[in-house]
Amino acid sequence: MPDDLATTTGLDAAALAHIREALAARPRGLFSDVDGTLSPIAPTPESAALLPGVADLLDRAQQCFDVVAAVSGRSAHDARRMVGLDTITYIGNHGFEWLEPRAHVATPISEAAEAHILPEALPYQPAVEAVLTRLGAELAPRFPGLRIEPKGVTASVHVRNTPDPAAAEDAAYRLASELAAPHGLRVTRGKLVVELRPPVAVDKGAAVARVIRERGLRAALYLGDDRTDVDAFRALRRLTNEGACRGVAVAILHNEAPADLAAEADVTLDSIQRVPALLRWLLTAI
Repeated sequence: MPDDLATTTGLDAAALAHIREALAARPRGLFSDVDGTLSPIAPTPESAALLPGVADLLDRAQQCFDVVAAVSGRSAHDARRMVGLDTITYIGNHGFEWLEPRAHVATPISEAAEAHILPEALPYQPAVEAVLTRLGAELAPRFPGLRIEPKGVTASVHVRNTPDPAAAEDAAYRLASELAAPHGLRVTRGKLVVELRPPVAVDKGAAVARVIRERGLRAALYLGDDRTDVDAFRALRRLTNEGACRGVAVAILHNEAPADLAAEADVTLDSIQRVPALLRWLLTAI
């Protein structure tokens, strides 16, 4: 392992040793959030793009990880479109849906492949669509630049491009909570986004834990930058404490990262620009 490669991660020797030791067991998995982790935060979801070289690094990571998965609030197909690899796993809509290579082998995912959707969530899709329609009708005239994003069993209201994002987010959260209550839908907040979800006990942590158990993983690393990724951090900690799987949670820090993100992680990167270096280091160190 070249010293300069380790240095570019921005991590000290103790952090690197912790990662190497934790990932020594096989089978092992590499899980990563997409927006804010593999891709810089963009004005709109469509304009986001992966950091240079990251797709190739994820592709190469399949040589030393038994599972490589992109875990996103986007739909599984949208995450696949963005990452551009057909042989890794995509967990979309915060765990409500997923796309996997067939039979856990390198059988590419077809563009026409149907995402697996959690059956318990499907009955709530009409309610999600109805609430989202109301939100758009009532909020769009008040907040120019507000963007409504239907995602099937979940939906998002993006406020980043409004003149006053904080006020727009507060208004969207209040109205969404009011409209969602009769349907029992959950309302959550992300990075300048308000989201609608079915009232099913699923999040990124539950989804990652499911993959770990189904694939019998003994070690796993998760990279994330948002409060929804904290669920995955906590799931890894629980599995580690149970002795089921040794987990490492890596927080990607930036000016929109939640205040408690670093405290929930095992390791922190001080910038998203460090992510490619960490992936390159993993390819040489484990």
